[in-house]
Amino acid sequence: MKKIVLILTPLLLLYACNTKEDKSQMFGRMNRFEDKNIVVTAVARKGTFYREFESNGKLESVRRSLLSYELNEQIESVDVKNGQRISKGQVISTLNDSRQRHAYEKVCRNLDRARLSLEDALINMGYQLKDSLSIPGNILKVAMIRSGYQDAFGEKKLALAQLAKTKICAPFGGVVADLKAKPYNKSGQYKELCTLIDDKVFEVAFPVLENEASQLKPGMNVAIIPYAFDRDTIKGILTEVNPKVDKTGMVMAKATIPNRTGKLSDGMNVKVIVRDAVPNKLIIPKSAVTYRQERKVVFVCKNDTAFWRYVNVEAENAHYCIISGNKIKPGEEVITDGNFNLAHMVPVVKMK
Repeated sequence: MKKIVLILTPLLLLYACNTKEDKSQMFGRMNRFEDKNIVVTAVARKGTFYREFESNGKLESVRRSLLSYELNEQIESVDVKNGQRISKGQVISTLNDSRQRHAYEKVCRNLDRARLSLEDALINMGYQLKDSLSIPGNILKVAMIRSGYQDAFGEKKLALAQLAKTKICAPFGGVVADLKAKPYNKSGQYKELCTLIDDKVFEVAFPVLENEASQLKPGMNVAIIPYAFDRDTIKGILTEVNPKVDKTGMVMAKATIPNRTGKLSDGMNVKVIVRDAVPNKLIIPKSAVTYRQERKVVFVCKNDTAFWRYVNVEAENAHYCIISGNKIKPGEEVITDGNFNLAHMVPVVKMK
């Protein structure tokens, strides 16, 4: 036991010495920074600044069609479902066409009889229908009226149009929404069949302040951020600015947004950001601007020392701002973090 104690004692003394040495080194490193401020810097640069105007809006499809039945007949089939994507000309629903088909066949027979009467009338006048191009126009017109051919031809066109109404087809490609009709019911029970939405391009209307409206022009870049998935930013183009100011002092603007991702849908709530490119401006991070004596100040780092400078901020967006005048020069380092409690001409340590 005595031998063990004798061996351990020098080890404990050595550990104690090393611990004291480590602590002294640690406190020594801390003492080097206790009279300085640790900061983060960024370089002021000249470039294109993107001025931003933010608003909120709701997406609406540029093309939408409320489809309904024009005839009151029994519904034979409904060939689509809500949310289904369909192409132009695709059949959406079919009605029983017995009545319309019978009417069409009847007018076709009437037209044949009228054609025979027309041929007889022309023969009596010394002409033949096969030579219709050589018949004087006024004579042919009189013969068509007297024979009933002109009326029969018009009735055939009308009957064909009525027959076509028994099939509801898509006027353009899109997505089916608000489908209400069901087979084996009278179509007259349904005020609307469905809504067809073209979701390739959307339009968003949004209000802007009247003092901002004068700075907006069609063709400017627009970005939207859907609240449903706020990590996505989708680009578009400003299309119009209404010159009228409403009762609340707002002006309505519109932009078109292509649905490239396929995630957008009609009625979706979005944040709208209009970006205006302003070239050849001195740009610094917005976080570099702080306040001293109720004035805007930017701290510049030179030779590990902070110098404050009063500045004029011309414009700002979510992350950057424009500094007007010559208080800050391109290439200078401005302090973006750790500047809240800084004073003029205090030493700083830049974090790497």
